[in-house]
Amino acid sequence: MAEEILRVENLTKIYPGGVLANYNINFSVNKGEIHALVGENGAGKSTLMKMLFGIEEITSGKVFLHGKEVHFHSSKEAIENGIGMVHQHMMLVPSLTVAENLVLGIEKKKGLFVDQKKAIEETEAISQKYNLHVDATKRVRDISIGMKQKLEILKILYRSAKLIILDEPTVGLDPITERALLDDLFEALAGKTVIMITHHLAGVDAMDRVVFVEDGRIALDGAPDELARTSERYRRLLAFDRG
Repeated sequence: MAEEILRVENLTKIYPGGVLANYNINFSVNKGEIHALVGENGAGKSTLMKMLFGIEEITSGKVFLHGKEVHFHSSKEAIENGIGMVHQHMMLVPSLTVAENLVLGIEKKKGLFVDQKKAIEETEAISQKYNLHVDATKRVRDISIGMKQKLEILKILYRSAKLIILDEPTVGLDPITERALLDDLFEALAGKTVIMITHHLAGVDAMDRVVFVEDGRIALDGAPDELARTSERYRRLLAFDRG
């Protein structure tokens, strides 16, 4: 029987002034599944994930993690409970090296200083383990967007997150680089529990489940092959997205 990692029930977010971002969202994620959370810009995808990550306050509804109801009031609490999130606007320090960014906050030190040799060794080891190749010694300001995304994901894996949220991980990439990064991600994250936020359907056929959000509500929810068979709307969206 599948092990449920996350379940949300009737999750709703209303901003001051009555602006509705999410309404009665219900879905669950099992261990080892990769979910696509799809929708146009402004559909409410990122707000939903920010509620799960403790950044946005929940107006109403419940969140269960490993069967236990949780109430996160900060991203620190979410991280402590095994949730990791790669934000659309990456949270890296440009002046630091790749290795320094990887271990930032939990770095090993020699006296008052970061153990640079150890940080580089650990970066190279986890990079090789997940086949997400980065240059440990380069400054983040000097690396490509694709490598920055790989580093953000390696940071989460380094901290042993049990649920990984990726907010538009291919934004800003050309189609060829995007496809290559997605292939690398699917390989690296095989067996991990992942929610990937995206505004289009490219690559979702490789995922376990698609949740399509429209105007803050779930419009479609199912396995990609199931939706392709049963939903004319999904087929139209897929055809439109692929051009």
